[in-house]
Amino acid sequence: MRTIRNIIIFKNFYSRLHSTKQVKWDIMAGLCLQRKPIITKSLTDTEVKFQNILQEIEFEKSLKSNHELRHEKDVKRMEKLKNGKVFDFDEMDQASNQSAQDYVDKNREELLNFKFASRSTEADTMNDTKSLNRKLDDNLVLIVKQKLGHEDFWVLPQGLWNDGETLRETSERILRESCGNNINVSFYGNAPCGFYKYKYPKQIREQSNVEGAKIFFFKAKLLDGNVEESGIWTDYEWLTVQELNKKLILPYMKNVKLFLSNYNVNT
Repeated sequence: MRTIRNIIIFKNFYSRLHSTKQVKWDIMAGLCLQRKPIITKSLTDTEVKFQNILQEIEFEKSLKSNHELRHEKDVKRMEKLKNGKVFDFDEMDQASNQSAQDYVDKNREELLNFKFASRSTEADTMNDTKSLNRKLDDNLVLIVKQKLGHEDFWVLPQGLWNDGETLRETSERILRESCGNNINVSFYGNAPCGFYKYKYPKQIREQSNVEGAKIFFFKAKLLDGNVEESGIWTDYEWLTVQELNKKLILPYMKNVKLFLSNYNVNT
């Protein structure tokens, strides 16, 4: 009886297995292209205090520099001059040269006349999100507006995988198609760094017999160049990781933020 029952269960399972329509998915590759910071971030108040403490410790424990030793000799030489003590010829020659204090005064005056360049650029003032000359102390990520179905969405550059390509090759092809040939990047490896899956609208699923898309993301660093105008997207922007929250839809952003640098996954 147990054998007959097992045969019936197996037949029912086998029939259900073959009666179920096989689900197809589009395989895609995406590219997370980053422009790394050009300048360092401004120090916080805590970092400034800690830096001052380190400088004080270093000053207290360090040996005297050549400039400090020279200044001490200048002081002793001036004391001799005030007391009317006779200089030898070597001391007379040294006294006629620039003293250590004169050197300090000259450099202090030069420093006061020096104007530091602004950390903000014209692109920051104009909020030109297409410019790479903005947010110089932060990472910028390239996003494009692509038509997916009947709507436009802000996404990382992405495209369909072609038979015979590796996913890395697909990502490189998408870079050329999305950004042109006047951009130079460095990929971080041959393996994807992230993954996202979404379903197509019901009408598209029924027409194409494809359930949705599975996207494998690669990371790359911008070396030089910028994006050229392209026909596969309607707009593009270079945004900080924090600015991406306002552009990318929430489910997509939750997956993307997992492989973005300098991002707190709890935010």
